[in-house]
Amino acid sequence: MPRTLKDINIEVGARIKEKRLAQKLTREDLARLSGYTANFIQEVERGRSGLSSESIRALSMALKVSADTLLFGEAPEEFAHISQCLKAVPPHKRKHILKIIDEAIQCTQ
Repeated sequence: MPRTLKDINIEVGARIKEKRLAQKLTREDLARLSGYTANFIQEVERGRSGLSSESIRALSMALKVSADTLLFGEAPEEFAHISQCLKAVPPHKRKHILKIIDEAIQCTQ
């Protein structure tokens, strides 16, 4: 069964709260860093309010995490390692590496 928008709001709100608490930030701190009100942060964390792309961007920047992390949760540690390694590879070589990865795991899009 597909998740409802409310379910998604609750999941994303919980991730935001988890990241905020892990950084020992109050709602007021996060509000100040993101440009929103503490009341808005509370509504988001409780899943009562959805987020626009602008607010996801502001909150992810304030929390110093990727928007993907807020939306989908933590990626396995290996993803971060692979991402770091790929950043060091010149762009013209990356597509060759990605092709090898696709073939190795038979990744289809």
